[in-house]
Amino acid sequence: MMNQLGFMSYVYMGWSAEAMAEEASKHGLMYVQVDPKQKLHIMDDEPFSLVRAEKIRTIFENYGISVVGLSGYTNLLNPNLSKREEKLAQLETMIDLCAAYGTRYIATETGSLHPTNAWRDYEGNRSQEAWEQLVDIVDRLRSRAVENNAVLLVEGFALNVLAAPEQAEALMERLGTDGLGLIMDPFNYLKQDELGRQKEAFTAIFDHIGKYSPIAHAKDTLYSEEGFTTPRVGAGQSEWGVYARLLRDRLPDVPLILEHAKPEEVAECLCLIRQSFEGIEYDT
Repeated sequence: MMNQLGFMSYVYMGWSAEAMAEEASKHGLMYVQVDPKQKLHIMDDEPFSLVRAEKIRTIFENYGISVVGLSGYTNLLNPNLSKREEKLAQLETMIDLCAAYGTRYIATETGSLHPTNAWRDYEGNRSQEAWEQLVDIVDRLRSRAVENNAVLLVEGFALNVLAAPEQAEALMERLGTDGLGLIMDPFNYLKQDELGRQKEAFTAIFDHIGKYSPIAHAKDTLYSEEGFTTPRVGAGQSEWGVYARLLRDRLPDVPLILEHAKPEEVAECLCLIRQSFEGIEYDT
């Protein structure tokens, strides 16, 4: 047995909702994580329309695909305060759309205080002031989620303000689970010095955040001369067999959502994922 599979809508960037739903169904994908801002050739001039949301939901459902969550990714801690407020207000609008898409979940990463790049490390990210700002912002968004019977899912990243699974757990303990959860994405947390002890590292990540994670992501971890990146499945250094076993043993009912692949890479990625789960049966 393995987790049911889905995909991020941006995997099929530039495709219509109809075309991506048809293609994804051929691969046996049952879930999609939709970015409401993405052009899907349906009322694209009204990205936050309830009617548009319901039409997109219906298209996927016609192919047996459920909207597992929304992608509301933005830099919660944008150092440009006016831009930060603009993006937070937009995220709140997307929270309001969850029900129309047929989901309770909307995901975001926390971002960085870096002046020009939300994905780069910055010394200020590790300050207590940055952490308290993040807590306040997440609490604001969590409250909006509660009003809509929705759940904000926070995704950590090693170079962001929320950089470690211990921090994610601390956030949950401080704010509680009402309207708030986490994404199971260990690839974002894996440190370079943990590459040689991935079973221990992945297990610790599950220990800290597993019980708060209703959605899991499928990609990889890569440390190179260019720094830290999280490419598609099979293009990095992660031991997928370790991840597959932990998913099977601890989160078997959680949808597993494919990221960072191009349309022509989807079949290979899914094959690698399925092989990882099949390999568990012979490694007990």
